[in-house]
Parts: sequence; C-alpha cells; structure tokens
Amino acid sequence: MLDAIDGISEFIGKAVSWMCLAMIGVLLYEITARYFFLNPTSWAHETTTMLYGTFCILAGAYTHRHQAHVRSEVIYHLLFKRGRAIFDLITGTVVLVVFAVFFYAACEFAIESWQRNEMSSKSTWGPPVYPFKTMLPLGVGLVLLQSIAHWIRDFLVVFNLTPDEDAGNEA
Repeated sequence: MLDAIDGISEFIGKAVSWMCLAMIGVLLYEITARYFFLNPTSWAHETTTMLYGTFCILAGAYTHRHQAHVRSEVIYHLLFKRGRAIFDLITGTVVLVVFAVFFYAACEFAIESWQRNEMSSKSTWGPPVYPFKTMLPLGVGLVLLQSIAHWIRDFLVVFNLTPDEDAGNEA
C-alpha cells in the first residue's frame, strides 16, 4: 500500500512537470502576439497563472514523497534513525491533523465554486475558475495521503516493526 501511495505521488509529480512547457508555450505566444503583431491576448496571463497554481498545488505530494520540503535540519541530522522517526512521528501527527482540516476546507471551497458556476473577474476573458479551485482539495488530498505513508513508515521504525533496513526517513 505504501508503495502504491509513493507511485501515485511520483506519477502525478512527473505528469504535472509537463505543465512547465505549457506555461512556456502560452507565454511565448503572448510575447509574440504582443511585441511582433501588436495584438496582446486577453487570456495568456490568467491561463499562465492558473497553470502555475495547479503546478504548485499538485507538485506538493511529489515534493513530500522525496522529503524535499523546507525543514530545519540543525538538530534533526544529529539524531539516529529512530530518533528522527520519533521526531517525524510527532510532527507528522500534527501535519495530518492540519492537512485533514485543510482538506475539508478546500473541499468546501471547491464545492461552493462549482455550485456558483464561478467565473473569473480578473480579465475580460472571464474563464471558469471552478476546475482550478478543484485542484486545491486534490493537491491537499495527495499531500495528506503521502503524509499518511510517511507516518506509517515512521511508526514502523519507531516500534521496530519493519524488516527493511531502508524504511523510514533517510539521513
């Protein structure tokens, strides 16, 4: 099960990375239209903003899977593997509670946007924003799922329940 969660985070992270090319394409189109044809678009800036927001939200689980989020490691690396797992188990419990609340709020946020058929007022283009707002609970849910996988691994290390020498957090 833990490998399946890691696989989902890995797949989503790699798939979402292609959004960078889409953002570059939209910006190149806008630059060409604006400066070479003197005909700027009404949609490029907002499209790029939505793509970038989606990229950042969905890349969170991939980043968490690889333990690449910012963390103060001054004391952390002085601990042995089990000590790090205990520390991660405590902080991971707090993270799970916070992300569960955040997930609930994000779902309410997205549902309300869908119910109102919310459209953007940031430009004359006025695209629907509910698909973009749906990415928030999806991204938070994926990070929550990856956090559960990390928490289980740390639990197994703390209570010496794993035969795998490489389980838990790496130094």
